[in-house]
Amino acid sequence: MRRARFSWRRIALAAAAVLLVLGGLRYGLPLWLVRRADMGESSRPLPLMAVPSPRDRIMVLAPHCDDETLACGGLIAKAVQVGAQVRVVLLTNGDGFRYAAERLFEEIEVPPGDYLKMAAERQRESVDAVSALGLAARNVTFLGYPDGGTAQMWLRYWYPGNPYTSPHTRDSRNPYPNSLRPGVPYCGRSVIEDLKTVIAGFKPTVVFCPHPNDNHLDHWALYCCTLAALHEAKMLDRVKLRLYLVHRGDWPQPQGLHPSLAMSPPAKMIGLGTRWQSLPLGRGLARRKRLAIMRYHTQILVTRRFLLSFARSSELFGALPVGYLPLVKPGTIKVDGRTGDWRGIAPAIPDPVQDQGPVTAVPSADLARVYAASDGRRLFVRLDLWKRASSALRYDVHIHDLSAGKVGPPRIYALRPGRSSPGVEFRVRGRCIEMSVPWPGRPASDGIMLGAQSGFRDYLLDETACVLLKARSGTGARPMRAVHSRGGGRRAI
Repeated sequence: MRRARFSWRRIALAAAAVLLVLGGLRYGLPLWLVRRADMGESSRPLPLMAVPSPRDRIMVLAPHCDDETLACGGLIAKAVQVGAQVRVVLLTNGDGFRYAAERLFEEIEVPPGDYLKMAAERQRESVDAVSALGLAARNVTFLGYPDGGTAQMWLRYWYPGNPYTSPHTRDSRNPYPNSLRPGVPYCGRSVIEDLKTVIAGFKPTVVFCPHPNDNHLDHWALYCCTLAALHEAKMLDRVKLRLYLVHRGDWPQPQGLHPSLAMSPPAKMIGLGTRWQSLPLGRGLARRKRLAIMRYHTQILVTRRFLLSFARSSELFGALPVGYLPLVKPGTIKVDGRTGDWRGIAPAIPDPVQDQGPVTAVPSADLARVYAASDGRRLFVRLDLWKRASSALRYDVHIHDLSAGKVGPPRIYALRPGRSSPGVEFRVRGRCIEMSVPWPGRPASDGIMLGAQSGFRDYLLDETACVLLKARSGTGARPMRAVHSRGGGRRAI
């Protein structure tokens, strides 16, 4: 009997070991292949970005104190060298990075006051870092919004009457006296108004901000707010918008200090509409950037290897085209989960797939493409997934209407297979989710800002880029190709 029990125990342990190995192969192998592909991209040459000129007025918008140096440190130093005007604007002071605060203050439970102290220290680090790049402290503007709350303000806390409260500092209003507007409520409208103020005051010719496929939500949402502010300021057509990437899975590869390597885009993001360009730094500027990164002592404590991954021989920037909302004849698109009636309409949002842990583990959450169109009365949106939709997951579509030159409050449509959603018609068939909602079209609307997310309960698994789709005049037109497709009508910002 004892031998039998022992044998069964050995069999159970062996079975568990086999399951662990198979699980590692199922979920670890795709990510290993992604890392390998990313490393392979570092040897491929990219088109060169134009060097800043003395006539340029360059604004760098950064979500946290360090992003401006990680992504644009060489650009800032080069622009200062040639005599261009440069302004750095920091959305948050990084006052919600718990691991850094725990190391800095040697505490397990960090009180709100210490998060504020860490924010002050991170502000000093940013000033020191850009000073090492040649930029005077007077050219740095702090906005003072909550670290980790930008997406919440963009999607759920839109107006001052319902502000977002930081779980770290416990503030719902800006507590920083050296920021642009101390005491301003934490909400989406406040962020957009502040961005419009700094843009109007500086009058940039080029704006650098995060790429919308950056998977840190503060970065993603700062892109959304920047696009909204440029639209409201009527500057989308007058300002060059250049995008930088800091967070995308385990990118950049290989991690750590590799000063001879060039920055290259993640392999999964190539061919999805971004026009990538490289800015070579040269040995002198690359060394200055590396020394500037080392000024971030609070971050070096916990993320040294990651930070030094950006101290390379070049910097990476991208540009995306302006999008237009295709118009179709009424009755062309039926909400039936079939894709044939979308023929001729290219995706408004192509999204990287199978390049991050959550979506590798839950492929039904992996958003591959988002389509949009209107017949002048209803707005149609289609989500294409990597694998068949799951009734256990939530698929959200968020839409901001553009009316009278303003970006409207968010409307979030939660789509759950097998369940109804008030006010929205939708159908799920295999890997396709189609929906439609009433939409007035022109002249009441100038277009929309559109994005999608997937998640399990309150846990976010995947999010697409957010795009601005301008409305075309007239209704009842034949289906048009979206601006991301090949052919005419394409214009980069």
